[in-house]
Amino acid sequence: MQFKRIKILMLILFFLLDIFLLNWWRSGEVSQERVTDANTDIISEMKKQKIKLPQFGTSVHYSSYIAAQYGDRREMPLPAGLDIFTGNNTNTVFAKFKRDLFKKNNTGSDESILATYSVGYRFNPVLTANKTNFDRVYSQRIEGLPVIAESGIMTFQYNKSGKPVGFTKRQLVNIERLRDDRATITEEEAIIALYRYNEIDRGDSLSKGYLSYDRTLTVNGYDIFLPVWAFEAYSGSEKYVLKINAFTGDNLSE
Repeated sequence: MQFKRIKILMLILFFLLDIFLLNWWRSGEVSQERVTDANTDIISEMKKQKIKLPQFGTSVHYSSYIAAQYGDRREMPLPAGLDIFTGNNTNTVFAKFKRDLFKKNNTGSDESILATYSVGYRFNPVLTANKTNFDRVYSQRIEGLPVIAESGIMTFQYNKSGKPVGFTKRQLVNIERLRDDRATITEEEAIIALYRYNEIDRGDSLSKGYLSYDRTLTVNGYDIFLPVWAFEAYSGSEKYVLKINAFTGDNLSE
């Protein structure tokens, strides 16, 4: 008899637990709908203020914190065809292309030749757009994301004729993932955060956002990097890079 009562009590508890979980799930769905509606309202408000927005994404990405150290320029492998200039900074390669590297009878194009020197790096449209000259910036790729900190980029210098003349290069080494991947905010949420922090205003333009790695602090000889959403913003004749913490939504713009 006692066993029957315990069995009935357990069934009731399981039934109540199912109801609780169902209601909790539904409340979460409603909350998400409200968030989506609120985001839509803010985006509409931004468009009314003539803020030019990119075709932004709403997908959730996953990333983690990483730690890395500065690479020594003396240990960076470099193809032939360069004049290397030494300096006090052992973390940076200063290189000029030899004059005969881009001869007209060369079968390779400028882009294909540059690809030889930028292995492990990829063109970064945000950092390049922020330049006031003809330079082009390439970012080292770590865990599938571009690095936007100075310690992980290389910059190709161009002359007024549009020909590459040399580059500076920095590289991150001894890279370690510090924790498992976790969800980041969406590109849409990053744009809304910029608006709430008054980083973009009436008539401004915003580039497409790129999930990137940026340096946050240094611990025991390692730089710690976290994922950020990086944008190029235009306000009249001014342009600047804007950054949002991809985990917390905090403003990291300088």
